[in-house]
Amino acid sequence: MAHNCRNFNVRMKDPRVHRCLEAGLTILVGTVDANGTPSCCRGIAVTSDDELETATVYLPVATSHEAIQNVATTGRLAIGVVHPLENTATQLKGTTTEARLAREDEAAFVHARADAFTAMVEVAGVPRRLMRTVAYWPAFAVSMRVDQIFDQTPGPNAGGRLR
Repeated sequence: MAHNCRNFNVRMKDPRVHRCLEAGLTILVGTVDANGTPSCCRGIAVTSDDELETATVYLPVATSHEAIQNVATTGRLAIGVVHPLENTATQLKGTTTEARLAREDEAAFVHARADAFTAMVEVAGVPRRLMRTVAYWPAFAVSMRVDQIFDQTPGPNAGGRLR
């Protein structure tokens, strides 16, 4: 699986959209159970090989059991990504198409994204030694069809649709 964000087509008009695939992001994943009760967990990495028609988010096994149970029940998924130093945010919403254990050939990508996040928050003053305690592998890979993309950056356009 290639992990890049090159060759975005005409649907990617807004340059902020593809930034949700960059390294060093804060990633929060929202799900709901059968009763509509929300749940949230931290993600480690997001990737897309098709201009965000679909996306895959990696969730630490240690902290995402409720999210996995919810997507198995409802199929609904929201991925929020924030650039920690810029405070710009994007949300992807869609329907899950697959939830599985991440493969060994995906480990290097997940590790690299975890390292990039650690480096990013270190700039903001979070000690590297603290970030080394965060569980991120093994991981689940949860794929979804992206139905909507929203700007979640604080300000007058927050909540506006990007695609």
